[in-house]
Amino acid sequence: MPQASINIDLDTLSEDIDKTTRVIRSDELRAITYCRVVPRFLELLERHSVKATFFVIGRDALDHGNVLTRIARAGHELANHTMTHPKQLVHLDDAAIEREIRECGDLLERLAGRPTAGFRAPGYTISQRVVAMLRREGYRYDSSLNTSLCYYAVKKVFKAVRLRDQDYLSTQRFTEIFGPRSPYRLSAERLGVRDDSQEFVEIPISIIPFISYPFVTSLLLHFGAAPSLKALRLLVARDTFVNCELHINEFTDRGDINGYDGSFYLTSQYVRIDLARRLSYFDRLIAAIKASCDVVLMRDVIA
Repeated sequence: MPQASINIDLDTLSEDIDKTTRVIRSDELRAITYCRVVPRFLELLERHSVKATFFVIGRDALDHGNVLTRIARAGHELANHTMTHPKQLVHLDDAAIEREIRECGDLLERLAGRPTAGFRAPGYTISQRVVAMLRREGYRYDSSLNTSLCYYAVKKVFKAVRLRDQDYLSTQRFTEIFGPRSPYRLSAERLGVRDDSQEFVEIPISIIPFISYPFVTSLLLHFGAAPSLKALRLLVARDTFVNCELHINEFTDRGDINGYDGSFYLTSQYVRIDLARRLSYFDRLIAAIKASCDVVLMRDVIA
C-alpha cells in the first residue's frame, strides 16, 4: 500500500488576484479565510479521521495563531509557506530569502511546540539557493517541485498573455522539471537529482501518469470526481506516493465573498461550483485515498 499525504496551502482570500491580476491585500479577507473557510476543511478531515499538513503563511500566524495552535494540537502538521508569500521568492537576495524562511518557521515552531520540518515555495518555484537556506535552517523536506509539463506550459502562457504585473509570477527552469516524481533524497548540487547520501528530502507534486497533469485538486475539481478517482487509481497502481495537494480557497462559499464578489480571479473559478458539490467531491476523493493508501503527514513520508 503506497503512502499518501493530504496537504493544503493556506493561501487566503488575500492572496488571490483581481481582474487585472494585482494581488489583493486585506486583513479582513485573511480573517474570513481563517474564521469561515478553514473550519470547513477541518470538518472534512474529522469526518474521515485523517490528519493533514498545513502550509502556512507566517504573517497569518501573527493574527490567527490560536487557530493554528488548535490545528497542531489536533495532530496536524504546520509547515512553512514563507512569511509573506512572495511569488518572486527565488529572485530575492539571500538575506530576504532567509527572513522569509526563518521568521515563518520560528512562528510556527512556537505555535506547534516543535521544530518546523517542511517547506513549500509560493507558486511551486524553488531554487538551489532556497534549498541551501532550508538545509542550514534544519528543515527535513521541501515539497515544491512540480514536474508537470502541462502545468509548466500553462503557467508560461498565463504569465505571457494574462499578467500585467510581470513580477507577480516566476516559473521553474525547464530542465528542473525532469526530476523524480516520487519522494527522493535531494542532491546538494542540483535540483531534480537524487542523491541517497543526503538527508534532505524533496516531495514533488504528484503527476498523473500518461498525461503529465498535476494531481492538484484546484486543477482537477472542475472535471468532477470521476477523473480524479481514475488518476488516483493510476498512481496507486504504480505503487507511487500520492501527494494530494489542496488550496484553502477551494472551500470558500459564495457568501464568504459577498461584497467582494467579482473582484477575485482565482476563487471565482471555485465558487461557480456549488459548495455542497465541492464538499461531495472532496469526501469521495479523501475516502478513496484513505481506502487505498497509508495516509501520513508530510514530515513522516519515507523517501
